[in-house]
Amino acid sequence: MPATEAYEVLLRNWGGEESRTCCVWQEDSQHNFITYIPPSVPHKNEDYYCFDCATFDGMDLKGADLRNGILTYQTLDNTTAYWVDMGILDGFAKSNQGGDSGYTKNTCFHVHGRKFDASLYEAPYDECEKIRDSK
Repeated sequence: MPATEAYEVLLRNWGGEESRTCCVWQEDSQHNFITYIPPSVPHKNEDYYCFDCATFDGMDLKGADLRNGILTYQTLDNTTAYWVDMGILDGFAKSNQGGDSGYTKNTCFHVHGRKFDASLYEAPYDECEKIRDSK
């Protein structure tokens, strides 16, 4: 966890096309990458925030927080507005969420990636949180 409080971005995979690699990350208003990557992550590159579009399987082996099918990312702090980006690695599709002013709260998204389309659908944060934290 970051040393300071941070925003959570929860992802729920709604399937997609196997053999395609989807990536989801957070940026600030200047397009700086602000996804927190823990020091314990074995590879500090796209392995942490990229996954097979069809599933999150194996993300926990790459150091990501994957519980009950919900992938949890954090920003660097809870004072910086952020945008959530999704793209297809080696593809053309890109989706950006956050509007003109970005997010200043915890968020949840359903992700869906296909060959030429990467989509993020905002969902209620508590929906994803309940699934992630259920016992």
